[in-house]
Amino acid sequence: MTASASMTASANASTTASTSMTAPLTGEYVVDALAALARVPSAVPLGARTLIAPDHPTLVHYVQDHLRPRFLETGATDIIDLPANQFAVRFGDGHGPVLALMAYTPTQHHNLMPDPWSGRIRTPIERGVDEPCLFGQGVSQNKAHQACLLDLARWIVAERVPLHGTLLLCVNNEGRSSHDCSRAILDALPYRPDLVVQLFCTAFEVSVGNRGRVDVIVDVTGQATHSSNPPDEGRVIDVVADVVVRLRELDATVRDRAEHPELGREQVVPYLVSYEPLAPHTLPASARITVDRRLLPGTDPAEAAREIAAALEGIEGCEVRPGVTMLPAYLPPERREVLGALDAAVTARLGEARHGVYGGSFDAGGPSERGIPTVMFGVPAEGDLLGDDFVRLSAVRDEAAVLRDTVSRFLRK
Repeated sequence: MTASASMTASANASTTASTSMTAPLTGEYVVDALAALARVPSAVPLGARTLIAPDHPTLVHYVQDHLRPRFLETGATDIIDLPANQFAVRFGDGHGPVLALMAYTPTQHHNLMPDPWSGRIRTPIERGVDEPCLFGQGVSQNKAHQACLLDLARWIVAERVPLHGTLLLCVNNEGRSSHDCSRAILDALPYRPDLVVQLFCTAFEVSVGNRGRVDVIVDVTGQATHSSNPPDEGRVIDVVADVVVRLRELDATVRDRAEHPELGREQVVPYLVSYEPLAPHTLPASARITVDRRLLPGTDPAEAAREIAAALEGIEGCEVRPGVTMLPAYLPPERREVLGALDAAVTARLGEARHGVYGGSFDAGGPSERGIPTVMFGVPAEGDLLGDDFVRLSAVRDEAAVLRDTVSRFLRK
């Protein structure tokens, strides 16, 4: 075991002990489940490496030492072990429709949040919110949804809810901006879902689509020199500047192409530049530019990467290759009848079912590529991207109620 892994294991062991000894905050199951999960680290580390593998020690600890035992505590006994440190909880008689509800584990935002694993409940009047909220890194992105699935499992077991069909509560570890974890889940499940609802912070809007994204990597190589004696040509920072100018020109061209009526336009936007080495008064020897190439349905990610390579042709010391890819997702209006149970449950609880599109890229493109209707739904995210993450307790209750009602309607006899 490496030193960093040992430190992680030690920290995780300490967290496990403190979590198990912490008394329930409120006596309300879904809230207390969320508070307990909020105290357990699950974050992607800060830095240029923004991807996290499903078998990273942090996720193994979180999934196997916390999520799985909590599902067992609900009385759920039919747990399907899945590849990539994942599992699904199965309910139902195996006949009729199949509904999959999917929650995710890697926490990717709110990286500068103070006291990120507190699970504290307070009313943030300073933010204009006048009701109790639960604070913790990842509570809006994933942990509120995990708590709602735990609440759903507990309700089905305690009330002996009759289900005609199959309900699959899936724990997904996708943190590499790919669909590998979803593909592994779908390959291993005994049933093909008729609908996948990916639980995410959509402000209670049913997201029927999103653009895809391929990260295109541009590597620039040169020679490290002292800044007092720079070379006349081939300065890595100057080459990066030339690359960015050309990417901006290509972005304008791409944005002028056809616009999807709901998903919008494609784009070519560099979002990360890293240099090596970072040394005193030294021009770097290399740079890496990561480009966000947004995709619409029908756009080939490989062709989009080749287009960037063509735009940068002639720039010395520059190599282009495609990186991680998430595919577009779109459920057209003529296929949305499958959302009847979810829409009815949202309307009953919140007064109106709203369909929309998600502005970023997410995992819906994974099941969608197989022809499985896939949407996203969940609580609002009201915190700062890098700062505090919190969720209203009322919103958690609303999501839990909507999921119960959706299951009852989708799998009724």
